[in-house]
Amino acid sequence: MEKSPFQYQPRCSSPGCEQPAVYKIAAPWTSGNSRELKNYGLACEAHRDSQLARGQLHRQGLKTAEGETVGPVGLYQLVPGKHDKELPLLPGH
Repeated sequence: MEKSPFQYQPRCSSPGCEQPAVYKIAAPWTSGNSRELKNYGLACEAHRDSQLARGQLHRQGLKTAEGETVGPVGLYQLVPGKHDKELPLLPGH
């Protein structure tokens, strides 16, 4: 089943921050049959680096199931109307 793109303005995941998120902290995930971005949080410009570091730390302890793979955590630009798999990965992240 195809997921619908988000049509709302998500907020930054940093505690107490009410700013709109412009980045998704995520890692490519697949179970063999499906692919998506595993979400580790959302970030505004001010919390981009701290949220990315938090996501990378959480990724280190992840246990995967048989047939499941998770790539490195990166910083993806949120683009309204785009599906996860269409979000651009920012260079160097």
